[in-house]
Amino acid sequence: MRSFLHSTLTGCGIVLFSAASVSAQDAAPPGWEWSGGGLKLEGGLETYSAFYAMRGTWWNRAADSYPDFDKSRSFGELWIHPKANGSYRLDDETEAYGALSIGATKTIGADAFEYEDQGEVRFGSAMLGLRGSAGAWRYDVSLGQQPFTLGTGMLLTAGSSNGYSWGGGASAQRKAWGPSMVARAGRGEWTGTAFALEPDEVREAGTDTRVQGIALEWARPQTGKAGIAWFTVPHSNAVYPGDLAPLYYIDDGREGVDTWHGWADFSGVVPRLPQLGFRAEFAEQRNDVTRASGQRDPLEARAWLVGLSWWGQSLPFAPKFSYHLARFSGDDPDTDTYERFDPMFWGNGLENWWFGANGAYSWLNANLRAHRFIVDAYLSPRDIVQLQYVRASVDQRDSAVQFGQGVRFTDGRLVLGVPESGLSDEYYAQYAHVFSPRLIALAFVSRSEPRDGLKAAATQGTQAWTTFGLGLTANF
Repeated sequence: MRSFLHSTLTGCGIVLFSAASVSAQDAAPPGWEWSGGGLKLEGGLETYSAFYAMRGTWWNRAADSYPDFDKSRSFGELWIHPKANGSYRLDDETEAYGALSIGATKTIGADAFEYEDQGEVRFGSAMLGLRGSAGAWRYDVSLGQQPFTLGTGMLLTAGSSNGYSWGGGASAQRKAWGPSMVARAGRGEWTGTAFALEPDEVREAGTDTRVQGIALEWARPQTGKAGIAWFTVPHSNAVYPGDLAPLYYIDDGREGVDTWHGWADFSGVVPRLPQLGFRAEFAEQRNDVTRASGQRDPLEARAWLVGLSWWGQSLPFAPKFSYHLARFSGDDPDTDTYERFDPMFWGNGLENWWFGANGAYSWLNANLRAHRFIVDAYLSPRDIVQLQYVRASVDQRDSAVQFGQGVRFTDGRLVLGVPESGLSDEYYAQYAHVFSPRLIALAFVSRSEPRDGLKAAATQGTQAWTTFGLGLTANF
């Protein structure tokens, strides 16, 4: 059970730090540059180091479901990432380009999943591409191991495993997909994309998944974007929780699933309210699954998110207030239809698709309802504070929260999930200091209080789960 849960979570890239630190890291200037004769090269060294301390891990549920887990732990993680990018101008309209990087990870001590002193050195990105224009049209085709995000990252962004024997499961610095193809063509504010993706998965957690799809997106700088996509999974060994999980799983449950996904994220479009932003997302999945009895049932699953934000730029510390309401369907145990949503390869940080720092470890974006409130305050151009509150509940009681958690016998029958809706209330505070675009430090503390569902499913009592973290990003 431990290895299965760990593979599912780390395969999607669970991280405890906000996306703000990632975006700042990605914006760092290259360490060196050279150009001449149509050829341009640049590169650098990206490093990340972190320390984590946890108390009450898994809300003291280690005694129930994870007998090998220690509820108190402290561990460190390291990431070293030398990288080089290059481009060559073929003519006035066409350019060839490529990227090559190597990522080295190391966990020092035992992480939340009891994987101790793990690490790996392997390719990060290794890709070639061709981009240019033809009249009013532009195009971009790339092949190889590369990052790719569909829309806002609701379903497809975390292309690489983190953790397990590779280490670095909490920091989740590996992001690039395995051998993949991405082709884009656009005109004006419209871009069409075709993609074929293969996740870069650690061997002991591999699902051999393939994803193929198309997307159409409209985007305007300073305004936002909207898009729609369809993709399918022609092959996968990934399992779904079944009626008897963790004793029985639906083999190859992901294979054949078709997904429709739409998104809209805008700001400054409401007259006289330029600081107001709004966001809406949806996804619908269809397939068939085979139950433990051999019965073939339809899969119909849905997810959505709505959100509002307001940025008080004229107020002291320029606070930004955000609220999101999200729902990811769970399987109703009283119907033949299988309704549990498949989160696929979601990610993109605590401001986006991870609902809480400790919650990101614990709640897959399936059988979940979440309220999230965020306040960002800019104390100075170099000092940023973020506060979050996340209330998590199940969408369906007595249905798998992840992959069989809370399994128990009630009235002589095997029951999954939690008997009450409430999962947790999480309070999160983060402080980031930007020494320079090349050096960023971050500290956070998160406290997650168990609610009635977790308390009712526990056999030996629960307690708050508190996590403290420090991180330092340095680019050379």
